[in-house]
Amino acid sequence: MEGRKYSNKKRYLWAAIIALVLFFLIIQVSYFISYLEFERVASLQDPISYKIFEDKLAYNLFGKDACTEDTFKEITSDLRYQGQLIGQLEERFGINDHRIIFRKKFYTLTQIEHFEFIKLINEECNRSINSILFFYSNEAEDLDNSESMGNILGPIYQRNKENLVLYSIDLNLDSDLVRSLKEKYGVGEEPVVIVNEDQRFTQISHISEIEQYLR
Repeated sequence: MEGRKYSNKKRYLWAAIIALVLFFLIIQVSYFISYLEFERVASLQDPISYKIFEDKLAYNLFGKDACTEDTFKEITSDLRYQGQLIGQLEERFGINDHRIIFRKKFYTLTQIEHFEFIKLINEECNRSINSILFFYSNEAEDLDNSESMGNILGPIYQRNKENLVLYSIDLNLDSDLVRSLKEKYGVGEEPVVIVNEDQRFTQISHISEIEQYLR
């Protein structure tokens, strides 16, 4: 009997060791997969940002024609795709991951560079491309309102994407650029939507409230 008890204890011990090793391996594999996913998304974000900066500099320094329809479509589709990449990173790693925060800061810089380029196109090419600045918040007390406005802005963009750019900016991001933007547009600590740098909304209940101000 004593030998059987000892044998049972030995099996339990080995089972516990094997379970622990398997748990450790799963954690390591999961971390490795997450790392590869981050590197994949980051490797896509950098060339897209570079292209937007390059196009604007090509116009400012080398006289590239910014008035072609292809210019607007190309840089805007690049920006939209980059926003999707940031969303993927947030879902996988969480909004407080230091790598994601850096990527969001870089994305915000890219958005504002794009925003300035669109304003330049409007001025130089006699265009009327609409812009929406969406200052959202991930803070618990603001999350419902941010998601509600985001759910309305999404369809608005889809209905008007040929002549509209939607910029999403995390107003809680620890960034000098974001602080400067908040100061410039009078944004406090609650979510705000600004249409064409003129009309402001802290609550949206229907698509028509925004669309009536689009050109």
